[in-house]
Amino acid sequence: MEKILYWIGTNFTHYCIAKSLKEKIPNESYAIFDITSKPEKFFEKENIVNFQKKWFFHNHILNTKQMPDLEYLSKFEKKYDIQLSKIVFSERLFSEFNEFYKFQTNEILRILELECKFFERVLDEINPNFVLMFTPYLHQELLFFKLCKSKGIKTLELGNTRFDSAVIGFDDEIKKYDSFKVEGNVRNFQELRNYFSENYMLKSSNKIVKRTELSLNDKISMAMEYFIFTNDENIKNNFGYYGRNKVKVFLNYINNIVRMKKRKKFIDENFQNEIRDEKYILFPLQTEAESSLLIESPLQNDQIEVIKKISKAMPIDYKLIVKEHPMAKSRSWRSIESYKEMMEIPRVILLHPEIKVQEIMEKISLVITISSNVALDALFSEKPAMMFAENYISVIPSIYKVKNISDLSENIEKMLKENVNPIDLEKYIQFSEEISFRFNPLAFSQDISDFFHFSGQLVDVEITEEKMNEFFKKENDKIELLANQYIKKMSLEN
Repeated sequence: MEKILYWIGTNFTHYCIAKSLKEKIPNESYAIFDITSKPEKFFEKENIVNFQKKWFFHNHILNTKQMPDLEYLSKFEKKYDIQLSKIVFSERLFSEFNEFYKFQTNEILRILELECKFFERVLDEINPNFVLMFTPYLHQELLFFKLCKSKGIKTLELGNTRFDSAVIGFDDEIKKYDSFKVEGNVRNFQELRNYFSENYMLKSSNKIVKRTELSLNDKISMAMEYFIFTNDENIKNNFGYYGRNKVKVFLNYINNIVRMKKRKKFIDENFQNEIRDEKYILFPLQTEAESSLLIESPLQNDQIEVIKKISKAMPIDYKLIVKEHPMAKSRSWRSIESYKEMMEIPRVILLHPEIKVQEIMEKISLVITISSNVALDALFSEKPAMMFAENYISVIPSIYKVKNISDLSENIEKMLKENVNPIDLEKYIQFSEEISFRFNPLAFSQDISDFFHFSGQLVDVEITEEKMNEFFKKENDKIELLANQYIKKMSLEN
């Protein structure tokens, strides 16, 4: 009988999948829950899935003030060929983006030690045939994912393609990209753009973002849930909550409102709203502390430093458009000091976040990005792109991968003369369709957030069996689809 180990975070998608798979195929089910204290009470006692065994991640990451065992971490790193520093020091909680707590280096390394020992212990104990999880977002997820892969465990992560569809096991699938052959005719650019316009994931992502905006009544209900009914268990036992208390959270919320207004005023008064007819290269800013920066490009994620390097490396008759990400609003925008530092860089133009990307594409010659999806926008607009990170779109040959920063000037000169090959886009579309199925994991995650978590604004909430069963009934068709796709994938892997 197959042993399946699930990683279940605050997004309960894989709990839903576990229930359905238990009903469909014989298997031994195990789970690691990375959740807060209130939902833990439900999952500790639940018998809907009836797991053979379950672990609650944060219950094993305690005594974090002790000195770390560096000898163990060094041996672990060599044994599994996992670069631990790149993983743990790319965690947003351990960086300057954490507004509530400053972790000391030894504290971070102690947490890492406890995580490594816990994951080793669990995997050695049950030796699962399959691990089912989401594409890693937090450092502990990435560490667990890499350890499973290093131990040869079939790890099937659920993620989304760039075309509003889902893929299971993308890390393995992408290795087949080079050998994939295009079938049939190659569409022209207009036909490719039509496909992109109809299927691009950001089209649905924008709708999902709007769903996170709470009504006044929901905000009041959420505030009552947090300030009246929430205890301090997470502050003591969950390192993601270190440094928080109700007073600090309230003051931070008020401070953010004030900061956002000041920063938005600065943006409106100082950023350009139109693009003159000159020669331009585009650098799209990415929201700070997002996984595509911290995980995909851990060694090259200081965006201001990258802008300075591009400014020095580009031809003398070009200007660099720096476009703020519209979702930077969700992080209270950047500091005014950061914007001023960018404005002082020679030949840099800060463009208002409300200007549409397509409008910019008509004016520019090249896109340079760390890991942004704007590189894909560029290709469909027949503009070449350069990227620092290795990710799901960097496999496209028309995106030049920057490997050596000292060669940036030569690379820019070369790419300004390049034309985008439509066969590159045709191949990427056909490959994406081949490995994926029509489903939006982000939208389903938002369904969960809407139902349980005040649209994602508060995850530490009480859950009842009645409410969970109500959700299963409401979303049965989507859960069945996911479970069937996982069964199909596991059958292919055996």
